[in-house]
Amino acid sequence: MSEQTVSNLWFIFSISLNALGNSFMVIAQLGSAPWTSAAENLVTIFPPSIGVWIIILHILSFIISYTMKNKLPVDVMLKSIGLAIAFGLLIDLFLYFHELIFVPDKVTVRYLYLFIGMNFISIAISIYFQSSSIYLPTDFLLKAFGRKFSNFTVGTIIWTAIPLSISLVIVLYRWEVIGIGPGTILFMFINGILIDMYNHWIIIRKAPQQA
Repeated sequence: MSEQTVSNLWFIFSISLNALGNSFMVIAQLGSAPWTSAAENLVTIFPPSIGVWIIILHILSFIISYTMKNKLPVDVMLKSIGLAIAFGLLIDLFLYFHELIFVPDKVTVRYLYLFIGMNFISIAISIYFQSSSIYLPTDFLLKAFGRKFSNFTVGTIIWTAIPLSISLVIVLYRWEVIGIGPGTILFMFINGILIDMYNHWIIIRKAPQQA
């Protein structure tokens, strides 16, 4: 098996694991990752599913990124949007299976789901960044903010503020908290630590890019 094939398999696995991790956090109902949280709130007032809203938010990320003059090759943009579509559909698929098989009710089990989800996402991101140069649109937006402010800490704050603002507006409109909770706060502060930890444990040899 060629290095490129192995790298592609790792990449497919990472995106699937990322979607599975997000589905665990959604099912736990203790707060999701910021962009998924925004999708959870949007689905309470508009028809599309969580996965479809995640796709729409990723496309919105590209529009914001473009207004910041962050131009990408057309093929990279198309691949990234295709990746976002696959990611959103996988989340919907995993949520469907959760609803079909088991939805936890006890708080202890819900926190276990939260723990599993956060770790799955961190493992997935560790593999994902090592195995490919094509990222989700929100990741390109994060890089654009980092370059814009010459500071990834400030960039990350603004990047996170976009989906959280969407969630907070809908929460205030409906007077019901959905998708925001201890899981959201833990994700924002611990996710980076977990990714660094898994980066030390998981080493993926990226296939050389063709000229």
